[in-house]
Amino acid sequence: MESSPLRDKRLGHDLKGLAQDAPEGIEAKPLDNCYYHWQASITGPVGSPYEGGVFYLYLKVPMLYPFKPPEVRFLTKIFHPNVNRHGDIGIDSIQQGNWVSGLTLTKVLISIQSLLTDPFCDVCMEPEVGQLCRADRDTFNAVAREWTWRFAMHDALLRSEVEVGARPERG
Repeated sequence: MESSPLRDKRLGHDLKGLAQDAPEGIEAKPLDNCYYHWQASITGPVGSPYEGGVFYLYLKVPMLYPFKPPEVRFLTKIFHPNVNRHGDIGIDSIQQGNWVSGLTLTKVLISIQSLLTDPFCDVCMEPEVGQLCRADRDTFNAVAREWTWRFAMHDALLRSEVEVGARPERG
């Protein structure tokens, strides 16, 4: 497949924006020379049950981007009504019929990050999780926090272990 000049220009703009002015807690980088496969990470928003977690995502940017949306999937397990057990995300802005070519990869990632603060429970990828979120927010938050600790805090735990291990012992 061959990339279009418009796609290349737009992805160059997206990459420059991510490198120079990335929003707090959002990173993304291409994994290949065609900018087809990307890896991104989102830090869980402060005040959410995902706070402190680092969630990795996979993006596949089609050759018809920016006219077709990227495919985005969580690689990190997450307990959320808008993310199914396979990591697929149910967010209108990245669905084929709702995609607007003015959206950038940065804006897509910001939308996903904001979904962590404000789940949309009217239409859920995981109906049982959405029901729990609506009916018992405290229990939902507790389970989401537990999953965050279990699956999204390895980097934070490894960093703290390295920092602790690097400190000289006091004696």
